[in-house]
Amino acid sequence: MIVRAGEAQRALAKSPLVVLLIFIAVVAGGETKASAGGRWLQPVSAREASAFWTPTRMRAAKPVEVGAPGRRGPAIVGDGGKRSPRVAALAGPSSAFGLDSVPVPDSTAPEYRIHGVIFLSAGIFGYGRCSGTAVRSRNRSVVVTAAHCLNTGGPGDRWFPGKAVFVPGYRFGQRPFGVFPVRWIDTTRQWRASGSENFDVGAMLVGRNKRGQLLGEAVGGAGIAWNRKAKQVFDVYGYPAEEPFDGETQRVCGGRPFLGHDPSSFVMPGPLNLAVSCSLNGGSSGGGWLIEGNTLNSVTSYGYFDETSPAFGAYFGNEVARLYGRAERMR
Repeated sequence: MIVRAGEAQRALAKSPLVVLLIFIAVVAGGETKASAGGRWLQPVSAREASAFWTPTRMRAAKPVEVGAPGRRGPAIVGDGGKRSPRVAALAGPSSAFGLDSVPVPDSTAPEYRIHGVIFLSAGIFGYGRCSGTAVRSRNRSVVVTAAHCLNTGGPGDRWFPGKAVFVPGYRFGQRPFGVFPVRWIDTTRQWRASGSENFDVGAMLVGRNKRGQLLGEAVGGAGIAWNRKAKQVFDVYGYPAEEPFDGETQRVCGGRPFLGHDPSSFVMPGPLNLAVSCSLNGGSSGGGWLIEGNTLNSVTSYGYFDETSPAFGAYFGNEVARLYGRAERMR
């Protein structure tokens, strides 16, 4: 099925390609169990959100990386812009990492403004970030991202507890279409039940910006498709934030054909995930994979410790269709 456009926890712990954004019990105030219908966040007006998310705070937001195996604490990457030691060992200053992606020429253009950055406040742990894509919906207020940006997944899952906003068309601290406060978050139910990366898809309902505009009025939205064949050609978008990137520009790997599946996908619940050739890293989690020009058909989930490793995204099947249905019914 397709809506036409008018407008990991584990895997990212093992790779810097796309660092897993995750907030767990140690972050104050997290809920302990997922409700059937997602979670409503504390109401924040667009004016309050805009005042809080200054250009300085947005630039300070870092991807949040899962700690070493056996640790369940979040670790915000805050090394003055340097890559983590694990990354630097594989992709130093002379590396060609990231040369397969290019910055978009104008993030405010209609074909690019639907993509943006999700900024999250994590209390004493600082500020985190993911990527996301606005999609066409009846309420004109839905953003799709990775589930691990919103919920830890699996038994004992916990929701992200802090303030969050979506900034479409973000570039160098600029908010060309304003700040859209996140009101409600949800993930595929199977992500919360199993933590399987095959279900690593989340959705958000956002409020109006300071101009009183709904997200769809301000930037439009991509179409969204599910239960399509895996063999597609994807344009992969995101805001990578670790060296050699800085998170300030939107990048795209254009025209990337389906390469296959991660072998680990076969041993986890859910439909097999998707692989494409694209070198992005922390901050790109949740970035949209578009087919046929303007139809969302996956989001970035994770990658491995290798510059030549593909990027992996969840297949959009029935679970994603149900998630989208819940999100577009929210008001």
